[in-house]
Amino acid sequence: MTTTSDSTHSTPIDARSGDLECMIGFTTGRYTRTHGPFWFGIALVLTVLTWLALSPFKGTYFENVIASGWQTNWFCILFTWWCLCILVAKLFKIRVQRRALEIHDIFPRRGDFVLSPGTSGDILARIKQRVSRPKEFLLFNRVSMALSNLGNIGEVRDVGAVLDAQADSDSSTVDSSYTAIRALIWTIPVLGFIGTVLGLGIAIGNFTDVISGGEVAAGSAATNAGSIREKLAPVVGGLATAFNTTLVALVAAVGVQLFTTFVYKLEEDLLDDCTQYCNDHIVSRLKLTNW
Repeated sequence: MTTTSDSTHSTPIDARSGDLECMIGFTTGRYTRTHGPFWFGIALVLTVLTWLALSPFKGTYFENVIASGWQTNWFCILFTWWCLCILVAKLFKIRVQRRALEIHDIFPRRGDFVLSPGTSGDILARIKQRVSRPKEFLLFNRVSMALSNLGNIGEVRDVGAVLDAQADSDSSTVDSSYTAIRALIWTIPVLGFIGTVLGLGIAIGNFTDVISGGEVAAGSAATNAGSIREKLAPVVGGLATAFNTTLVALVAAVGVQLFTTFVYKLEEDLLDDCTQYCNDHIVSRLKLTNW
C-alpha cells in the first residue's frame, strides 16, 4: 500500500521568509545575492554611530588610533561595515536556502521507486505543493530543471548532464556574489597604505621645518631643548598617523577576510549538500527506459 505524502498538511516553505532583506522590504536576490547599495547606506549609518560612540573615549589610546588617521581610517571603517552587513545578510540567506534540504517528503521513501519520464511530473507537483516559488531555492531550481528536462525530452541519460551544468552555473553565481566583498577587502589595506604615505609626508615636512629653522644658535640649552621638542611634536604626530592608519586597515582587513572565509565555506557546503541531494534522490533512482 502506498504511503500518502504529508505535503498537504504542511505549510509551503518560502525563500522570502527569514530573508533579512525581504523582512526590510526588498525583493530577494538570486539565491544568496545581496542588495549592495542598500547595505552601503546601512554602513554609512553605522560609521556615523561609530564616530559618535568614540566621544566618551576622547583622548584615550583607542580614540587616538582612529582619529589620528581620519583621512583614511573612516573610509576603512565604512568599507568594513559594508562588508560585514553584506556577510550577515548572506548568513540569513544561507539559512533560508538550507531549509530546502530539510524537506524529506518530495521523493517517495519506497525503495522500489524509480524516477522516469512518467513519474517526474508527480515529483514536480509535490515540489509545487511543498515550496512557494521553488525557482528561488537553489536546490529546487536545480531539481526542477532536471525533472522538467526528463519529462519533456524523455532522455534519462541527459539528466546527469543537466544537473552538472546547473551545478556549475550555481557555483559561478555564488562565487560572483563575492566580487564586491573581495574588492573591498583589497581596498581596505590600500587605504591604510595611503594613510601611511600621507602621515609620512606630514612627518617629513615638519621635520624639514625643524632642521631648517635657525633658532638653535642662541639661548640657553634648556631653551633650545624646549624649542626642538616643540618643533618635533608635529613630526611625531605625522608618524603616529602613518602607523595608526596601517594598523586600523590591517586589523579591519584581517577581520573581514576571516569572516568572509567562514561565510564562503558555508555556501560551499550548501552547494555540496545540494549536489549530494540530487545524486541520492535523482541520479541514483533513474531508470533507463529507452535503450
